[in-house]
Amino acid sequence: MTMTTKILGAIAAAALCGTAAAQPFEITWHTIDGGGGRSTGGTFAVTGTIGQWDAGTVTGGVFEIRGGFWDLPGEPTCPADFNGDGFVDFFDFQDFVDCFEGVFCPPGKDADFNLDGFVDFFDFQDFVDAFEIGC
Repeated sequence: MTMTTKILGAIAAAALCGTAAAQPFEITWHTIDGGGGRSTGGTFAVTGTIGQWDAGTVTGGVFEIRGGFWDLPGEPTCPADFNGDGFVDFFDFQDFVDCFEGVFCPPGKDADFNLDGFVDFFDFQDFVDAFEIGC
């Protein structure tokens, strides 16, 4: 093999490598779901599937579920800890009753406990249910 043949072979190989490197990369969206069911505990229930949940946040009332492989939910919150002091006790109950009656609400709180847009008996009952369960 002559020197010219070796050089031409190297140039051809380099040209082919350059073409292969120009291919675009693509990641398409997929989920794999299957199985699952309903899990309950006290007055709470979650229905889901086994496998990767689609990314996002689902809320209902004062509760929230975050889905997604890399989701970091942060500190869990307890809805019955109405005054936010880290304890579920008489002071939470009294603060909710005061708020419900329109006397005073802790900062960032209101008596619409179930977040339906109305302050009514259902808010009071939902708070009592959460208070009985505690955290």
